[in-house]
Amino acid sequence: MAFRLIQTLLVLVLSGCTGGLPHHPDSAGIMPSAEGTVTSGVIESSALGVAKRFNIYLPEGYADSDLRYPVIYLVHGWGVDEDAWLSPGLDVKKVADNLNLQAIIVMPDGDRGTYVNSATPVNYDECMNDVYPVRNAQEPRQEFCVRTPNYERYMVEEIVPYIDGAYRTNVSRQARSIVGESAGGLAAMHLALRHKDLFSSVAAHSGGVSMLYLPGSGKVLKTIEHRPGFEEWEAMFGLDIEGWRQYDPYSLLETLQPDELAIYFDSGTDDEFAFLEMALHFEYRLKELGLEHTFVAVPGGKHDDAFFGSRIPFSLEFHIEQFEKAGVYPEP
Repeated sequence: MAFRLIQTLLVLVLSGCTGGLPHHPDSAGIMPSAEGTVTSGVIESSALGVAKRFNIYLPEGYADSDLRYPVIYLVHGWGVDEDAWLSPGLDVKKVADNLNLQAIIVMPDGDRGTYVNSATPVNYDECMNDVYPVRNAQEPRQEFCVRTPNYERYMVEEIVPYIDGAYRTNVSRQARSIVGESAGGLAAMHLALRHKDLFSSVAAHSGGVSMLYLPGSGKVLKTIEHRPGFEEWEAMFGLDIEGWRQYDPYSLLETLQPDELAIYFDSGTDDEFAFLEMALHFEYRLKELGLEHTFVAVPGGKHDDAFFGSRIPFSLEFHIEQFEKAGVYPEP
């Protein structure tokens, strides 16, 4: 399947431009060409000290074949959970069906969505007793509160091995990719860059791909100081700059070799939270290092489900193309 995006497309100041990127077939009313199945499961996590839910999409024909399928992990953003991917605004199942996707999609619950091993312990009882604010009011506390917030360990040491053991997956890194939106975009990028032995391609929609960049200033933070309103971020990453750098995708690019990881990321030109500036800073560094990538700045795109939902078909197609290049994508 040919990937239909333009390599490194920048459309920041296109006066009078009303055009956009190609529309996904679903927008033209095309009926799905396949009918995959979504189920859910539970993982007893020692990294988090609690049980966590996940949703999983199995492609049409999974139950009747002996094929081993590539896997795409979807990590959600701040304030939602694993069900966000199945909401009307994102509707990943419909997108996958329209693409006749021959891959498994795993949608874990990552709570705040950053997937870091927290620098600060949490008090499980206080969380359960409503002392800490919970961002996602729709998620019960027993599904949000954890005893040990080691989310990176949860992903790489528990979720991936569990999925490979419980489902008929292709366990090679060439057959494993990851996608995230917003805080999940940060997570997808740092997980792929820190664990290149697990993931061969990554996509981020409006992700925090340059955490230490100060939008509007052109500067990068050299030290971390306490700032009111950032307590949750400080708890996760600490007040030591190295605690931030170890998860900062921009900083992690130094560890990347050419052609080691296929990278796609995008942002809307009307993003309300300066994610476009972070993306441009990230792309500049990729070019500096001579690292191949695909970046798309989408005219009029905001930081919302309408934008994320419109971009998911493109990131899935990006991963399909990488699977096809590696020879790990089953024929429909």
